Amino acid sequence: MFGYVVPNQAALSDEAQKRYRTAYCGLCRRIDALHGLRGRFTLSYDLTFLNLLLCSLYEGETEASSGHDRCPIHPLGGVEWRAASPTDYCADLSVALHYYNAEDKWKDDRSLLGLGYEKLLTGCKQAAESRWPRQCSAIRTCLDRLAEYEAAGSEDLDAVSGCFGELMAELFDYRQDHWSPELRSIGFHLGKFIYLLDAYDDLEHDQRKGAYNPLKALSQQPGYEEEMKEIFELLLAQCAQSFERLPCVEDADLLRNILYSGVWLKYNCKTAKQARSRG
Repeated sequence: MFGYVVPNQAALSDEAQKRYRTAYCGLCRRIDALHGLRGRFTLSYDLTFLNLLLCSLYEGETEASSGHDRCPIHPLGGVEWRAASPTDYCADLSVALHYYNAEDKWKDDRSLLGLGYEKLLTGCKQAAESRWPRQCSAIRTCLDRLAEYEAAGSEDLDAVSGCFGELMAELFDYRQDHWSPELRSIGFHLGKFIYLLDAYDDLEHDQRKGAYNPLKALSQQPGYEEEMKEIFELLLAQCAQSFERLPCVEDADLLRNILYSGVWLKYNCKTAKQARSRG
């Protein structure tokens, strides 16, 4: 369920694209500093969004840094980066999320790749857990409950997507302060959107494999495509409503680009592909 919260690069100015890359590289750099090269494999666009959001919201309240470094991907020219205290938080969440995701792949599918990834990230997860016990506990608890729903073949979309929504709400609630209601709302509705979009994207594959997908029954009903679009629009409207109540100034254009446009890219790609196949 990674890679859905992305920017729409085509709609960004050159300067905005550069700002996004510096945040992305800053997160990568802090993952490496905290967890080593193995941790860098967990870098994702989704946590880059959270990094941008929290750094913007708490701008001026936390120490910020920036610089130019070489990295394994760009050994010659190097990269510009920027980071602040929330970046370290997102770095820890990145390795924790990937650890628990790999653990579930081993438990559910006996995936050797999942087992290997789990072992690789064990030390990273333990370090993250020691710093953020509430969040890591929420990840495990919500994923366990989600696994129970999936094992039972639940088609209750609100319940199954709500598990991932609750997980994301805990992660977005960085400080448990006066901004918590808005941050939790963004995380909750974005988490539900990610889970359902992942199911929507995987539906054909899951049907061929006979795998669980909460949309199987709904997809056979008239008006399925229209209903899914309405669900996605409602969830993202609630995200946007909560976001607009936050006093974000720095990178507000980037954050709006992601929430209003970027998150739709995979959906638009999927529907365009379906239209071509019907044509």
